[in-house]
Amino acid sequence: MKTIIRLAVLALAGTSALALAGNALATQKLSVQQTTTSLTIKVSQAQSDSQPARISIYVPSGYSINASAAPGTRIGSTSGTVFSRDANIPLPLSGDVIVVPPTTNAPGCDPVPHIAVWNLALSVAGQSINLPVHVDQLSGAEAALGAYKLVVCLAPDDIPVGTPGRSPNGARLLDATFTVNNVFTVPAGQAIWKAITTPYAAGKGAPNAAATVETRAFVANGTISLRKAVNAKKRLVRFSGSVTQAGTGVAGARVTMLLNGKSSKFTARTNAAGNYSVVLKKTGKKSTSTFQARTVVAERDITSVGCASPTPGVPGGCVSATASPFTAVSAKIRIRI
Repeated sequence: MKTIIRLAVLALAGTSALALAGNALATQKLSVQQTTTSLTIKVSQAQSDSQPARISIYVPSGYSINASAAPGTRIGSTSGTVFSRDANIPLPLSGDVIVVPPTTNAPGCDPVPHIAVWNLALSVAGQSINLPVHVDQLSGAEAALGAYKLVVCLAPDDIPVGTPGRSPNGARLLDATFTVNNVFTVPAGQAIWKAITTPYAAGKGAPNAAATVETRAFVANGTISLRKAVNAKKRLVRFSGSVTQAGTGVAGARVTMLLNGKSSKFTARTNAAGNYSVVLKKTGKKSTSTFQARTVVAERDITSVGCASPTPGVPGGCVSATASPFTAVSAKIRIRI
């Protein structure tokens, strides 16, 4: 367990870019992506941000966690990057997510009974690192934040070399991602994940509670609709529709028309309200064709909206919010023209 604390330089999974709000120096970010069988969480921050002392990621109500896997079971994979203060270089890390006994605990971190503990069994520059992710079921007032929380505690990086408990090579978290398979049952509709991060006070090796910040990840499937207006005389078809996520229009989404199931050269971008239109002119002999619209939307920064109502009691406020990526294809429209 001493190794776990000594080498705890990583954080638990979750996102990239940055958005400033509340705490002008904080650029932490959380991302979540999911399918029916897997869930990926990523956390990230700028190199200028202080090392996190503790990260608590709140699993929204509606999710359930399968905690029945036996110790030793591999349930996923993990990767990330740390910055070595001593070597002045970034270092990649990667490894497996392994179930360990629920009594496994990083000393002084999250001293409550766990329903499960997942060990991030990492390799960094030839070194083996074991970092436990504590899985706790929530009750009482904290249950307002979700059904469960995932907790990781890290070691300080900027205390003097040789100080007990210092992260090896003065390594500081830049980003960390982990994916687990067949663990989470995903609810329908939109879910809002929240992370509460407390950094270390600069050069002191002690948590700075006053600098605690919140980050959020909004997760929902997206949709794309398709309508037609046919001018048979001119052999023109005007297609239109909208791209939405959780009922809100997605601006700037690229829409590609599929002709008989294959991508065509006809594309469009959605406007500020998430609407688009494409006009096609048919040439040659009359024939029957099927049309669909397809869009691939990357993760988006939605801090201004997603952080509008921050969680009370977080001193640094909500500093970033992301919307999950999605791919959507419309229903088919069959036209003879």
